[in-house]
Amino acid sequence: MTHWEFDQNNMAYTKLRNHCRVEQVFSLLEFKHYNTTPAILHEMKYRNRPEIGIDLAQLITFDLREYDGIIPIPLHPKRLKTRGYNQVEGFARQLAEINQINYFSDGLIRTKYHSSQVNEDKTHRLNNLKNAFEINSNLQPGHYILVDDVLTTGATIASAVKKFNLSDNFKISVITITCA
Repeated sequence: MTHWEFDQNNMAYTKLRNHCRVEQVFSLLEFKHYNTTPAILHEMKYRNRPEIGIDLAQLITFDLREYDGIIPIPLHPKRLKTRGYNQVEGFARQLAEINQINYFSDGLIRTKYHSSQVNEDKTHRLNNLKNAFEINSNLQPGHYILVDDVLTTGATIASAVKKFNLSDNFKISVITITCA
């Protein structure tokens, strides 16, 4: 576990601060090839083990009731159909349930499809994700927590947050399972 605070004084926040306006950022685990985090993530993401995310959410002890809700980073419908599930949904939904706050599975919509970015550098990731998201028009203004599984270069999360940054009616904080 990272033992970071949910604030602006950690490596996860540093990865995002130059790309978008975020209030606070927290990552539960640090992704290192010599620890168990890669195996945990692989099981959850590619072996249909959403219960791992549910268990991991219970390790986050911050009180999140001041936020208006939790929004998972969505998969593109094509990827969702192929994989069959969004690996971060169980984690995000459990965080909302534990904290008794709203959960918006469709608060953000992925509009642009791209192939896997695992082997892409930061520049390519940022370009691939330009205009990849839209905010659901039914989402009310407020301070939301975006949730994703991995924060690597920050490209995916930054692309999503930038949509919210276009309006002064939204504030965004971020929680990820791991930071690489």
